[in-house]
Amino acid sequence: MVYDVIVAGAGPAGAILAHTLASRGARVLLLERAVLPRAKPCGGGLPLKAVHSLPFDASTAFDLPAQGGILAYRGQPLLKATLDPPMGWFVVRERFDHLLAQRAVEAGARLQESTPVSAVEETPEAIVAHTPRGPFVARLLAGADGVNSRVARSLGLLAGRETGLALAADVRVSAQALEAQGGYATFDFGAVPHGYGWIFPKRDHLSIGVFRAAPEVGRSRNGVLLRQHLEAFVRSYPTLHGSTWLALRGHRIPLGGGHTRLHTRRALLVGDAANLADAWLGEGLAYAIRSAMIAAEVVLAALESAGQPDLSAYSERIWQGIGRQFGYARRFARLVYRAPRLGSLALSRSPRMQEAVFGALRGDVTLEELYRRVLRQAPRIMLQALNGRP
Repeated sequence: MVYDVIVAGAGPAGAILAHTLASRGARVLLLERAVLPRAKPCGGGLPLKAVHSLPFDASTAFDLPAQGGILAYRGQPLLKATLDPPMGWFVVRERFDHLLAQRAVEAGARLQESTPVSAVEETPEAIVAHTPRGPFVARLLAGADGVNSRVARSLGLLAGRETGLALAADVRVSAQALEAQGGYATFDFGAVPHGYGWIFPKRDHLSIGVFRAAPEVGRSRNGVLLRQHLEAFVRSYPTLHGSTWLALRGHRIPLGGGHTRLHTRRALLVGDAANLADAWLGEGLAYAIRSAMIAAEVVLAALESAGQPDLSAYSERIWQGIGRQFGYARRFARLVYRAPRLGSLALSRSPRMQEAVFGALRGDVTLEELYRRVLRQAPRIMLQALNGRP
């Protein structure tokens, strides 16, 4: 059988793309390397902007509302802010991703689990996805197979991509510790050089981790150092003392930016496979969802057109709608991580800066607006922080 579209990867970007295409009548094959539900190393923060971008109601997979944020530096809380509206929701990625894939199947996509795509091959008439279960053929293909994308490598896209490194764990803590954390996300910018540590609550456990928002140099060594930083991070928070670690996983985080080519004649990349995460916090869920919706429009137009498909509009739309913002995320990250203690103090003492930062987390403020606002206010904010004034 020749499908209209093969989607390689059933994470949020792939599942939402498959759902949207199948809902419009396309014959879609969704290939997933694992068996769902599968573990996913991620803090599980779903920003409000991502919730609003979902093409269907996924609230049954939401775990806790993200009612606010706690800013800390090396274990010392500096600010606790309650937000209205909230920042978004906390989700358990196993449940959330599984629900999205189920919605794709309900819309008519065929899901094939335990089927990783090892390579793709374009011909003048079709594109072939090679897997351990044999080849699958389609008119078009979308690579949604993550930051280590085999699809991207096969197509010669995003060679030499920049990535950071994160180490994440789910931990079981006491009921008192869960209550103390509440529905607040903790961000600690003193936990790791050029990065931060996080605590994200779930109903029955906490997700913790550290992220180094800088290009990898010697991945194995960085992994050892991150483990040491994570252990020090845990020691600095009394609520994490005596916790039981349920899982510990390291993973690469794409550092998005640059006007790059994300398509070939018959294929395109979405989500982490397209390097769509910001270099400030490493957030990628909202961009995965948005890229899937953009890809769906371009793919449907290509399927309906006569003659050879043209996916070139996709790369340009991603750049205009998402990629340009990542350049400002990099600039903002340089400001934050160059002097993390001073930046944390400045944020804790400046309501205007808090409005900009939390607005960016929700999606009310673009990353460009965040950078420009902070840059304009930086001298006064820093002076106030140094003088200890609000």
